[in-house]
Amino acid sequence: MFVFGDEVDRRMGWKPGKAERLARQRRLPHVLLPDGSIRFDWDEIEPLIVRVPAVKAGNTESQRDE
Repeated sequence: MFVFGDEVDRRMGWKPGKAERLARQRRLPHVLLPDGSIRFDWDEIEPLIVRVPAVKAGNTESQRDE
């Protein structure tokens, strides 16, 4: 499913325009249309999201070193 950059920004919680900036820097997979507009395949972007488990309160790096 192809989406516009503003949809990627919304889903990722980014400021408007960030997805297109990352695409122009070749840091985010995208499709460049003949008129120069950019579209994103959400199925290619979603696997790039890395889920990081939350750290339980009281289990911080500084406490492990003590």
